Amino acid sequence: MGTQEVTARERWSFHEPFEVTFRDLDLAGHVNNSVVFTWMETLRLHHYMHLSGLKDPMEIDFILAEAGARYFVPVRYAHRVLGEVAPSHVGRTSWELLYRFSDEATGTVLMRARSVQVAYDYKRLEKKPLSDGLRASFTRTLVDPASEGWPAAARST
Repeated sequence: MGTQEVTARERWSFHEPFEVTFRDLDLAGHVNNSVVFTWMETLRLHHYMHLSGLKDPMEIDFILAEAGARYFVPVRYAHRVLGEVAPSHVGRTSWELLYRFSDEATGTVLMRARSVQVAYDYKRLEKKPLSDGLRASFTRTLVDPASEGWPAAARST
């Protein structure tokens, strides 16, 4: 895409819908926090496979280093949630992703989350540099963490 300006909508262009099922509920009747982390994993995996061109999730070459979530509104059974993911920082070997989960019908933000991933060589059992192509793909769609209520990304490698 070269030096063309990327719009806010394009930065958050990777998204997937999720529907809350009965098994997703906790004793209070709303989405259990572990489900949100599973949604994050799904978004993270599909986003990475899309950018990297991988077809098999067993070829993933990164590890999760950190993850956190903030919950704003209880999400209940049969709720339709739109999950979005976008990078907010890219380092030499790691990158930070931000997640936004909204009510699919109203657009109300229900939850926000973030995670840090590290490129990893599973044969050598050590971190590795991100490829130039992947770094460029992440950099092109960076989102400002402050715009989503997060402090600046931790500047890791």
